[in-house]
Amino acid sequence: MNGSIEGLSVAAAIATAIQAGALIVLHVLPTGYNPVRDAVSDYGVGRYRAWVWVQVLAGGIGCLALAGALNKLKPFTPTSVAVALLVTGLTRLAVPFFATDQGKSRFQTVHGTIHMLLAFFSFGGITYAATSLWSTLHKYPEWHRYNSVLTTLGWLILASVIAIVAALCLPRLKRHFGVYERLFYVFSIAWIMIVAIKLARVAG
Repeated sequence: MNGSIEGLSVAAAIATAIQAGALIVLHVLPTGYNPVRDAVSDYGVGRYRAWVWVQVLAGGIGCLALAGALNKLKPFTPTSVAVALLVTGLTRLAVPFFATDQGKSRFQTVHGTIHMLLAFFSFGGITYAATSLWSTLHKYPEWHRYNSVLTTLGWLILASVIAIVAALCLPRLKRHFGVYERLFYVFSIAWIMIVAIKLARVAG
């Protein structure tokens, strides 16, 4: 049991590291997009879209692996968190097949609308997982020292998602949409990495 948790946790950490690396590469390449204003999914429209595929698929695999690891945690299993990560992972695997709409609206086409629905479940799943996991982990003494950092990251993830939604609705905030989304990625990647590495150490 511990071996499978360790293996899945390591896989989650590696996949998430690949996701982070792909995101960094996208922001170094001459894509022509503005990281302050444009969404990460916008990079999927253009010559560098392969890197978007890498980051989305790696992120999805990371979430699926972490869901599997958490689901094997005993005697207290964060089942709802594992399900939320499973949903996030599956939706991320589907995202590359539905390009985002660009322009005034993100809901101009069927593909664009599906993309936004997938993004909603993906971002929502991570947010739920990050804000709910501690209700189970606090039952394990070896996790107590991680309370502050995981709780803080959970709140930061929630705040960034609220900012993203607000930017979609309010023209004044739309010009900074890219900033809010990238903060979400930074916080969520950090949360996944911390949980995955700690799980691997505990299981090992």
